[in-house]
Amino acid sequence: ETRVEVRVPARQPYLMLGYKAPIIGTAAEPWEPYALYVLANVLDGGNSARLSRDLVRGDAIAASAGAEYGPYSRLPGMFLLDGTPTDGHTTAELEQALRAQVERLRAELIDEGELKRIVTQAVASKVYEADSLFAQAMEIGMLETIGLDWRLLKTEIDAIKAVTPEQVRSVAQRYLTDDNLTVATLAPLPMDGAARAPRSAAAGVRHDS
Repeated sequence: ETRVEVRVPARQPYLMLGYKAPIIGTAAEPWEPYALYVLANVLDGGNSARLSRDLVRGDAIAASAGAEYGPYSRLPGMFLLDGTPTDGHTTAELEQALRAQVERLRAELIDEGELKRIVTQAVASKVYEADSLFAQAMEIGMLETIGLDWRLLKTEIDAIKAVTPEQVRSVAQRYLTDDNLTVATLAPLPMDGAARAPRSAAAGVRHDS
């Protein structure tokens, strides 16, 4: 595990957890990127997803919380979790809550009903994107630019539909581990005079590993 703390003038603290994860072309199994994509949507696939339901509305520990994963990239892949704590809570508490969500996914199979809802939403989003010729052109260009066959777009929806609860748990167990994790925290300094004052000696970046 690697930790980074950034101290700069800001209005509120911020936390990001980044797990090294495979993408299409580097995954051990061809279904893994799609399972990671579904996993991200389990956590952050709308108001009924787990982060919004449990951390924002439920425990009210987070003012915002999200998850992001993209299966297509020229750079090494990352599975990201991020958030801003509510007043009265800390980034340490938010980190603990996000880690608890990860551990739940590593330990438990997601419910078939939850999976069906998530996959339906994800597929609907992909179909909506396909209605735009501009969006199609952007995706085709992006795939060709990073060295992937644009025809992957033709099989993407079927690959998402084929993801199982066991596959979601498998990628969580394999890739969402401390060995793959970098934790970045923004510890805000006072904003007063930040625009006029020279960079403070207190501001900076600290690395721990």
